[in-house]
Amino acid sequence: MSPQREKQSEIWAQVGFYTSLGFIIPGGVIVGYVVGWLIDQWLHTTRIFGLIFALLGAAGGLVEVLRILTRAEKRADRDNPDNRPGP
Repeated sequence: MSPQREKQSEIWAQVGFYTSLGFIIPGGVIVGYVVGWLIDQWLHTTRIFGLIFALLGAAGGLVEVLRILTRAEKRADRDNPDNRPGP
């Protein structure tokens, strides 16, 4: 494969990686709400648990996005030591 094609495929891989991050927080909210809704149905309460678990899902999704980005940054620094800022 030519160097230009390798670089282009690497760019598309990064686009796919960062695009997938946009689904983590909404996914956490949806899963959290569904779990809370099931608890509300079980306990015959209003939507309080749905709201609480949706907020917990959003917080968990945000934490996961930050963990993924931190790992990606560390991996980029390890793979390219010239990328580090100077003194």
